[in-house]
Amino acid sequence: MPDELGHQIGAKVKAIRAERGLSGRKLAAAADVSQPFLSQLEAGRTSVAIATLYRLAAALDVKPSDLLPASASGAQVEVLRAAELDQMPVSELPNATTARTAYRGGRRITELGDFRIEPGPDVDEWFESADETVIYLLEGSLHVEFKDRPQETLNAGDVMFHSAWVQTRWRLASDTPARLILVAAGG
Repeated sequence: MPDELGHQIGAKVKAIRAERGLSGRKLAAAADVSQPFLSQLEAGRTSVAIATLYRLAAALDVKPSDLLPASASGAQVEVLRAAELDQMPVSELPNATTARTAYRGGRRITELGDFRIEPGPDVDEWFESADETVIYLLEGSLHVEFKDRPQETLNAGDVMFHSAWVQTRWRLASDTPARLILVAAGG
């Protein structure tokens, strides 16, 4: 049974294919997929592997991120819980490697950090970036405090996006260390 992400990708593929005036048969051939698979994808009855997503994007002459659902506009903070992230296979092979995915297309990465927060004194300074920021919590539990809104608590596997110039600071939510990946990306 396909997931919501597969359904949304199928709808975008169908819309772009129609916009380009391509038949399903021509797109399937150009993307090296079967025509029945393409029909099922466009109808929302199957999911797509990452490799196939890239082939479809190339055949449609768009970026792979153009085939993914757009994020909510105007949101300053967006949290994706671990349970909400899709596991996508990287190929169609049986038992293929899967990737936990959180897509945000069209951004230029300006900062990448791998942070380990140990128990002990917290830093009381507020931090902000000139770019949109994503935090992916790998281990532990973390409170993210905001100057102008209620705090969010992240647990291992959670992802948080927030816009530029949002003042934040982090505090451990337990007595064990936390590890996170931070990426800042400009437009």
